[in-house]
Amino acid sequence: MYHRIADERVDPWGLAVTADRFDEQLAWLRRHRTVLPLVEFAERHGRGSLPARAVAITFDDGYACNADVAAPLLEHHQLPATMFLATETIVRCEEFWWDDLERIVLDTGCDRLVLEHAGRELVAELGPLSATRMWSPREPASGARQAAYLALWSELRQLDDHSRRAAIGSLHEQSGVPVAPRATHRTMTVEQVRMLSRSGIVQVGAHTLTHPALSLWSKEQQEHEVVAGRRACAELTGVEPQSFAYPYGDYDQVTVDVVRRAGFRVACTTHRHAVSPSSQVWELPRVQVSNWSGRQLASALRTVP
Repeated sequence: MYHRIADERVDPWGLAVTADRFDEQLAWLRRHRTVLPLVEFAERHGRGSLPARAVAITFDDGYACNADVAAPLLEHHQLPATMFLATETIVRCEEFWWDDLERIVLDTGCDRLVLEHAGRELVAELGPLSATRMWSPREPASGARQAAYLALWSELRQLDDHSRRAAIGSLHEQSGVPVAPRATHRTMTVEQVRMLSRSGIVQVGAHTLTHPALSLWSKEQQEHEVVAGRRACAELTGVEPQSFAYPYGDYDQVTVDVVRRAGFRVACTTHRHAVSPSSQVWELPRVQVSNWSGRQLASALRTVP
């Protein structure tokens, strides 16, 4: 599981792998693993004919770097991948909300931000603007601004898309931070999505409309996000997506049933396990890849339970 191919100094969720490291990882996978398209991987898993060293490469969300950097490297190594798209953010040409929040909190000259929703008020004390912007993957918050980011992230993650966009808009107004997406964090364009879908090396999968934490919502709301997200992917690419990934890895049994009935042939979680004979095709585990060398990737895969 990948997200971004980028050199990123602020990466609390460990989403970024540099282009050089990704190239090295692909070279190692080509030499030591059987890399299959995800749908074929799932079908062969279901038939019990999956090679022992098989892997599938996936990307979540739909960052522009997937098209600009990852796809050419995949083409160079002739390795297939699936890229799961949260379609509304792509159509709107916005940053993903968690990235937008990061620059608001870490870049504003304000010393506090106020998040208001449903009669509740969260005051985030930021303190002075730090000259150094660095946050290594999975490191605990260091200082008031990083702590404020995590507190605001936890609140915003639980909101519906309309409320969250309104809240982000208010935070932009308070902070004075520009709304226009950064080139380093933008999503793919619609044309890039269409080019990828015709590339022969990338399959496009669905990742809902607005990237919600699905298990927080009713069955009807989940159905809307999953079914309309699938339809939006099909409208962008001209091909019905066959695969799905749960945003944040968040789902429940209702979600699994919704995804299955929507017509997907495979769905991916964020559970860090190897695929085993008992793995369900709508709950396939994945390993999130860090900014590792090829040797580190090999070691990480050997230790996956």
